[in-house]
Amino acid sequence: MDPGLVYDMRTRDYLNFICAHDHNQYFLKYFHRSSYNCPKSYNIENLNYPSITVANRGMKPISVTRTVTNVGTPNSTYVVKANVLEGFKVLVQPSSLAFKTIGEKKSFRVILEGTSWPSHGFPVFGNLSWTDGNHTVTSPIVIL
Repeated sequence: MDPGLVYDMRTRDYLNFICAHDHNQYFLKYFHRSSYNCPKSYNIENLNYPSITVANRGMKPISVTRTVTNVGTPNSTYVVKANVLEGFKVLVQPSSLAFKTIGEKKSFRVILEGTSWPSHGFPVFGNLSWTDGNHTVTSPIVIL
């Protein structure tokens, strides 16, 4: 297997996800041996998962952050392409990721901005893809 980029997640990411669902310390102990202090604020939409699922907020922009790790080749540059979702403009910042080494991590932000009400309503589906010419890493996007 040669995916090029991966979305790494650590135990802390899963614990924060559980915290965002208002679970208590008793429940967290099922997943973590010692006590875990939940962050005061955690945006569940920023779980570093390859897919992006967000709740519709009308015309207010929705922003999520993801981090990818280069497991492909050193000195590679990935360029993003977003398949537009009906009724939404997709902006990815930055629009390219340059990696010098294997194992290097880079973060990017995806901004979804409503432009019109989708003709078929919700959910709305789309995706974004990162490619270096050799590898293509695609993330589905769903707006509920």
